[in-house]
Amino acid sequence: MMAIDFDPLAFRHALHQYPELSNHEAQSARTIAAQLRDFGLTPHTDVGGHGIVVDIAGREPGPTTLLRADFDALPIHEHTQLDYASCHDGIMHACGHDGHAAALLAVAAQLCQTPPKQGTVILAFQPAEETGEGAARLCADPLLVTRHIDNVYAFHNLPGFAQHKIVVRPSTFACASTGVAIRLYGKTSHAAYPERGVSPANAMSDVMRMLTQLPDAYPSTFSLVTLVHAQLGDPAFGVAPGEATVMATLRSDDNATFHAMQTRLVDHVNAIANRAKLTVDLSWHEPFIAAENSTAHNQVVVNAAQSLGLEVHWLKEPMRWSEDVAEFLARWPGALFGIGSGEHHPQLHNPDYDFPDAILATANALFCRVITHHHGR
Repeated sequence: MMAIDFDPLAFRHALHQYPELSNHEAQSARTIAAQLRDFGLTPHTDVGGHGIVVDIAGREPGPTTLLRADFDALPIHEHTQLDYASCHDGIMHACGHDGHAAALLAVAAQLCQTPPKQGTVILAFQPAEETGEGAARLCADPLLVTRHIDNVYAFHNLPGFAQHKIVVRPSTFACASTGVAIRLYGKTSHAAYPERGVSPANAMSDVMRMLTQLPDAYPSTFSLVTLVHAQLGDPAFGVAPGEATVMATLRSDDNATFHAMQTRLVDHVNAIANRAKLTVDLSWHEPFIAAENSTAHNQVVVNAAQSLGLEVHWLKEPMRWSEDVAEFLARWPGALFGIGSGEHHPQLHNPDYDFPDAILATANALFCRVITHHHGR
């Protein structure tokens, strides 16, 4: 079989240089699909948006394993001096999705040269992870919704951990989260006659207090509410306010607790608004369920890492951030794991961040070892 010439570093740098926001990844998708075709594969495109899915069949019947990578970027101004820094002002790959995609393409190149012995490997390149939309759309697409999938794996690079260290956790790896925007509407009046209007000021304070106390109702699980924005009226000394906005982010390591928090929040907000004679508009944004690993699949990752001589770190608590690969893991058993980016590497979502090229080979080797476990060679 002809050797495939693929440079994952060069490919990642090209993706990094031309980042695209969630739901706008058309050029990135074309670039990934073109590379898959160069390998001799036939990718399905426009899956659940700009998603790309390709099957690599083994020589014999067997299980189906899906490997997933994301490829959207963030609305952040890049502050690096890289030769391949973002050419799109205000958009950058600040979470390493360029590296995730390049690593999965390296797996594709490897599998084209050494196909699995049995079963099928599905490679899924997913858009819109940052907004929590892409995975659910991909899973609901007719191409995947009826598939029987036995195993799902994905990784995320993790600053703060030594390079190449494999970070694992059975059960919940990453928390559920959602943004919530609460808008309270009363009636403005002249500041000299506030009693002639309906001010949301006190209700706004009550809502903020309620939000910060919400986790207290769930002491047996991790839960967190972070106030991220609040605004009362307009900056005008002559006007008593008639509107207020409070925005917050909810998190929990348990999906049942997470949904209970949302229900409790709605009930309390409505009660506060009714007492204050206000109308209320409540909206949810960027929802993620918790990423729950299968114990057996987590152990497959551990065994693969150890067989490669890689150090394994077991998390005591889930990551507080969210990852929408959770949608795959809610449908099919599998595991999300981390690969250390470096103990002093710039943090995710920072303008000085860049995916560490050194761990591309680690991701490729680990994915291939996992495939060998399920599919032979």
